[in-house]
Amino acid sequence: MWDQMQVFCKHIADHQIRMILKFNSMLNDSLLRAAIEIAIRQNPIIFAKFVEEDKHAFWRFSRSEVDKVFLYKECNDPEPVLNKTILERIESSTEPQLFITLIRSKRSKSDILVLNCNHAITDAAGVKNFAYQLAELYNDVLNNLTFIESPYHPMRSLTVLSNDLKFKQKLDVLKVTASNKKSAPTFHRPIKVDQLQNPDFKIYSVAPAAFERIRNFGKQHGATINDVLLSLFYKTFKSLLPNVNETNRLSYASDLRVFMAAGEYDVLSNFSAIHNIDIDNSIVVFEDIVKEISRQTTIRKQKKYSLADFPVIAMLFKVMPYNKLKNVFHKQFDTIKEGKLHAAPSLTNIGVIEETKLNFDGMFPENAYVLGGVNHPALFQIAVSTYKKQMTISIGTYFNDTNKAFATKFINEFQSNINKEIVGKMPENPSGLEN
Repeated sequence: MWDQMQVFCKHIADHQIRMILKFNSMLNDSLLRAAIEIAIRQNPIIFAKFVEEDKHAFWRFSRSEVDKVFLYKECNDPEPVLNKTILERIESSTEPQLFITLIRSKRSKSDILVLNCNHAITDAAGVKNFAYQLAELYNDVLNNLTFIESPYHPMRSLTVLSNDLKFKQKLDVLKVTASNKKSAPTFHRPIKVDQLQNPDFKIYSVAPAAFERIRNFGKQHGATINDVLLSLFYKTFKSLLPNVNETNRLSYASDLRVFMAAGEYDVLSNFSAIHNIDIDNSIVVFEDIVKEISRQTTIRKQKKYSLADFPVIAMLFKVMPYNKLKNVFHKQFDTIKEGKLHAAPSLTNIGVIEETKLNFDGMFPENAYVLGGVNHPALFQIAVSTYKKQMTISIGTYFNDTNKAFATKFINEFQSNINKEIVGKMPENPSGLEN
């Protein structure tokens, strides 16, 4: 069901997740190929294609072939090759659903490893977990460990999560679902919805020293890093697009795996949820914005709001034929694409990429980050990931003149707000706060 929802979303975005690992030296490409061959056998969903019929849809599995997944590109200048690789499209109706590209620089004798994955089979947390698995297999192959094939029993359905919930929890989830607002005002951006030209990413890095201050600012105000990022996100939109709305809506993602045991889900699987929060437009002071957003996100955690969507969606899939439900979602997306409905700006914080889990025989990436999808101009999403305390923020869209201008203004204003509201107010090492 959750996979099918991600396929629907490809109507308004390429809906792919890219993870980039940049090394200062060269991997052993024979070891890497052998590790990938095992990894794709352990994750059969990579070699599945999505089959749509009138009443239902399903994954049809095929035999895995490493040479269809693993691509090797050698060049003198890796950056143009990287830029082209991350924009390659993946279609749900044909396998594979994930590509792994090794880009080798002949000049610097260094490697970039790119994982480009269809969101239809996994969310960003799953892509991170797959990268960790790949590093572990790389070392296992090096040490000549034996691998035993076992039958594949898919663990990617939300029924796994539903079965873990007690009756009272399910009742609480339904109460939350019933109380949710279906629509609310949000920021209205100037866009050219009919110009799908120049797909690309705008990428901005936050230095480790600034990241530390963001984290310490959150601790000082009883907020998470995600709360602070959402507050910066909101403050930036409020500065660029002032309005007279009573409230403005933002959305953000959370991981449902926190409610599950590690062995209850596939490495590559979709278990993320989307939250909508409505912030009072009269709140101006940044610290007050942080306080309000933290209050709302805390309530959502306590009441398990992240579980609120799937009972209703599960019911829809049970009572409606697949094609009819698909048309419902596509029509909703079309109203957004045509500019008739304004989608809430969205922030996806993928969190920390763990350096210790990306150990390739003692080689660790010098830099690593995750990019989201290339979205229709009517959608605005930033993806955030952190590696070795360096935060990477990206926007993926079609950069016609209007959208490019807004994305540039957004990044500049976002950076300005970090400096003004956090770095300028926080000492480098505030007393009482640990690094």
